[in-house]
Amino acid sequence: MLFNSHEFLFLFFPLTLLGYWVCARIAKKSVHGAGGRLPSVFLLAVSLLFYAWNGPQYLPILLGSILANYGIGSAMIRADGNAVGKASGMKSTAAGKKKWLFWGVCLNVGMLCFFKYWDLDGFFPLAVSFYTFSQIAFLMESFKGNVKNRDLLSYGLYVSYFPKMIQGPIALPGEMDGNGRRAGWEECYKDLYLFVLGLFKKVLVADTFGKAVTYGYENLAVLNSLDGVIVMLAYTLQLYFDFSGYCDMAMGISGMLGISLPVNFRSPYQAANIVEFWKGWHITLTRFFTKYVYIPLGGNRKGRARTYVNTLIIFFLSGIWHGTGLQFIVWGMMHGVLYVLTRAFMDTRIYRCIRGFMERRRGSLRAIYHGVWVLVTFLYVNIAWVFFRAPSVKAACGLLGTILGGSGGRVNWDLAGCFNLDEFWYVIKVFHLDRWQYAHYICMVFIFLAVFLVIFFGKTAADYVKKVRPRLVHSVVMAVLFVWSVLSVSGVSSFLYVNF
Repeated sequence: MLFNSHEFLFLFFPLTLLGYWVCARIAKKSVHGAGGRLPSVFLLAVSLLFYAWNGPQYLPILLGSILANYGIGSAMIRADGNAVGKASGMKSTAAGKKKWLFWGVCLNVGMLCFFKYWDLDGFFPLAVSFYTFSQIAFLMESFKGNVKNRDLLSYGLYVSYFPKMIQGPIALPGEMDGNGRRAGWEECYKDLYLFVLGLFKKVLVADTFGKAVTYGYENLAVLNSLDGVIVMLAYTLQLYFDFSGYCDMAMGISGMLGISLPVNFRSPYQAANIVEFWKGWHITLTRFFTKYVYIPLGGNRKGRARTYVNTLIIFFLSGIWHGTGLQFIVWGMMHGVLYVLTRAFMDTRIYRCIRGFMERRRGSLRAIYHGVWVLVTFLYVNIAWVFFRAPSVKAACGLLGTILGGSGGRVNWDLAGCFNLDEFWYVIKVFHLDRWQYAHYICMVFIFLAVFLVIFFGKTAADYVKKVRPRLVHSVVMAVLFVWSVLSVSGVSSFLYVNF
């Protein structure tokens, strides 16, 4: 059961929302009694049910991991509470906390590596990477003394909270504390709108591009150069709309439950360099690696050379985390090397002069300069995504070779047909455009143009809904998008990051 399934849309979530509101109403009347914890108990039970629904065989692993990490984190928190005011006592406490932290991180990293890289005949616990990272964050923050709420109920909910556990965003301890507010009508309306936009992005946009991507990688031998470009661009767009669509749905669901989640995407394809790109792509993963790996390694405090080495380590680890093949390491290092080169150039006087010159300019010159670098960055990211998607480095190089080979011809008929949605093709037939010799390509061109306008010039869905009000026009648009998405859910597909 995923967010884009009928079971979730018409059974699981409506009952969850109703049950939570009832529990919140009961809790409001018994703030000082046991009923005050009822909403959290309900959400924890629902989250475990959601996880078990998707993989009951993995539930014992999740529960065991929660209990083990909670015990280790609690041991560190107790060490702070038992600290003696003397210097020797403080040293002993620090040493004890470091020991607990060391074994806790080893436990989590070891478990993650075991399931991710050991051949277990397809046995891979659902969302193990995401809930493991959440628990490492808990241990790190416990070590720093930043965890205030240490009861098992709150911790279990923090790890297993169903909107974010499967694919993120990766929330830090404390980001969900103080939530649980009762969302007002207008807030619920906006959150529902955000959920519908995320559903539309996944079902109608990402899955449409996904058909073209699947066809392309299954038929690499018959693609010409233009086909290769279409397949490359399609995956770049599929991945963004798939992952950001999930995060929009997660934020919308969570908002209706009165809980805020961190933003995970902020128009990454509008970035003018790779540094800006990583400020807008998978923001919470970047934050995790920065906070718990990059800074402990020394960050940028030990000179430029060490800073660049630390940066390369982060991107190397990111590549390994995303997959076991060499192609993921190539993808990570492509980003890492360009990131280092960009940072090095940004530290030069030449860059500062160019930047100062452009900031003083107004109008078309500045816009053209910015637009060129956005396109260059977008192209580079596209090439890197080829290695991320391809089954091997050889296959990735083969596709890039096809693109650069310059073989002519029209776009493959079957590849273009992946974009011919029935509802669009019906409109084409009504206006008798199907008689045109290029009619088969109309939908493909239209979808690409519309999506490019959105990713290069549009706002994020989260920013868009901030200005939405409960008006008739918004309600009609939301209803149309929801119905359209639901009617397309019959071919429900998994999210791309669901098995990370």
